[in-house]
Amino acid sequence: MSNISDIPGEVRWEIATRAANYQSVAYDMLVRQIIGDKIDEIWKAIMTEGGKESRAMAESLGLPSVNAIEVDSALGSISTILLGPELISELVEEDKERVLGRITSCPMLNAHRRFEPGTMEGTPAHCQAFCQSAVESLNPRFTIRYLKRMCTGDPSCEYIILPREQSGRE
Repeated sequence: MSNISDIPGEVRWEIATRAANYQSVAYDMLVRQIIGDKIDEIWKAIMTEGGKESRAMAESLGLPSVNAIEVDSALGSISTILLGPELISELVEEDKERVLGRITSCPMLNAHRRFEPGTMEGTPAHCQAFCQSAVESLNPRFTIRYLKRMCTGDPSCEYIILPREQSGRE
C-alpha cells in the first residue's frame, strides 16, 4: 500500500484511536512522575473542555439530544468515534428522562491494561469530567453519574443519565 486511501477507513480509525489511547496513558504516566497527582487537575480541565465539544460534534453528525435516550445515544456515538470500536455498551433501563447504561469494554481501560497494568490513577475522575461535560453540553437539562467503574475493579461501568435537578446539580 503506497497511499493512505488504500488503507480501509475502519483500519485507519482503529490505528488512530489505539495510538491516541496509548499516548494518553503514556502522557499521564510520564507527567505524573514529574509533577505527581497535580496531573489530575490538569486532566480534569482538559477532559472537561473536550466534553464541551460534544454538542458541536453531535450537531455536525445530525445526532439529536432532546431527551435522555438521545443524549445517551449521542454520547455513545461520540465516545466511540473518539475512543474506538472497543467501546461496548448496552442500555439497562431507558425512558426519556432517565437512562441506566452499562459499559462492558473500554478502549482507555484496555490501553492502560496493555501499556502499564495497574496504573489507573486519576482515570475515574478524568472519565467523569469528560462524560459530565459532554452530557451537559449535549443537553444542559441532563447530567451523568457513574455508579460502577471497571477502572476501580468493578466488572463493568454503570452510569445514569438523569435531569440535573434530580441529581442535586443545578
